[in-house]
Amino acid sequence: MAIKRRTLLQAGAALTAAVAAPSIVRAETKVWRVGASLPMTGPFATAGQLVAPAFAEFETVVNDNGGIGGIPIKIEVEDSGYIPKNALANFQRALAGGDLHYYFGDSTGFMELVGPSLKGDQAVMMGSTSFASVLANPKERPYQYMAGPTYEDQFEILLRDVAAKGGKTVAFIYSDTEFGRDPIAHGKKIAAELGLKVVLDEVTKAAGADIESHVTKLAQANPDYALLQGYVTGVWPQLIGAARAFGLKTQFMGTFWAMEKVVADKVTAQAGPFLDGYQGVMPYRYFYDQENAPYYRELAAQKKAANPDFPGYVVTWELEGRLNLEIWKKSMEMTLEANKEINADNLMASFRSIKDWDSGGFFGAPVTIKDHKIGQGRVYRYSAETKLFTPSSDWFTT
Repeated sequence: MAIKRRTLLQAGAALTAAVAAPSIVRAETKVWRVGASLPMTGPFATAGQLVAPAFAEFETVVNDNGGIGGIPIKIEVEDSGYIPKNALANFQRALAGGDLHYYFGDSTGFMELVGPSLKGDQAVMMGSTSFASVLANPKERPYQYMAGPTYEDQFEILLRDVAAKGGKTVAFIYSDTEFGRDPIAHGKKIAAELGLKVVLDEVTKAAGADIESHVTKLAQANPDYALLQGYVTGVWPQLIGAARAFGLKTQFMGTFWAMEKVVADKVTAQAGPFLDGYQGVMPYRYFYDQENAPYYRELAAQKKAANPDFPGYVVTWELEGRLNLEIWKKSMEMTLEANKEINADNLMASFRSIKDWDSGGFFGAPVTIKDHKIGQGRVYRYSAETKLFTPSSDWFTT
């Protein structure tokens, strides 16, 4: 009997898909499942809503390009309200829904809460929004990682930059949260090693802080630099604004979550140019810095094709989410290429073996994983005139 052309084409397509996927996954896997908790409501809703597009766009792009190993991905995002027990419930529902190949958490609190349960059948490769130093511990947290340097690393980078610029005295101002306290002890140690004197150790509320009281203490200490930690959209601009109104010459520096251009631009538009000269550490290039960042150019083209009104800028918070997903994808591809089963242990083994990886421009140097983190970053300075953060240091490694 003659074989019909349609039957032949169907058979050819099936053969191509089978060859693309290693034998370990050909029979049983129909989709790679990814779960995520984001704070779409609650105190950090702005951050969650700005990160969310990374997941939908990543799913579309990966699937439009044949999936991973010929198998599509499916991403399921749920709101956590930035409440760890809500994120944990989301994770448990995702686990109950079938094989779960990756999970993205919304906070340090969730990562610490879920950590002890990641074992046996519940072990899942897991990234998050957090740069908490406790997560950079392969022995204690074998399935969790971060897409950048820890908060301790970020403080170290800032202090090394302060010393290089001739600073002598520093203040540490931080929120009364785990997020805020994270790098303080390490920062004091590094400051001592660099010959910097910490003249103020000041704790504030994460929201609704007594700005006048804190600035008065800052004025009394009068440090060359003040390092701010544990804030996202609030408190840190108020502290800087009040200090400038007081006439203080102290230079302010922040870490990742207080380095978003959108926030700085909004503050400048509403309250004037007092953030001019504000500096901080950023693990990645800003999106407009595309000269050595082919991944950014490709992402810009994708966004422009999907939305002709794309303004040409991607917030740093979304970039962090996107990089987490790209790291998972690379770990998947490495595991499949080795013809190994897709499970948390094999994925994390692939992740830990990443060496001299060209990230496409996120980082200034090739990426090598050490202690479940990427210890790179550089210092940027904000201009109220240009509305840009531009480099004020070279890339540091820790």
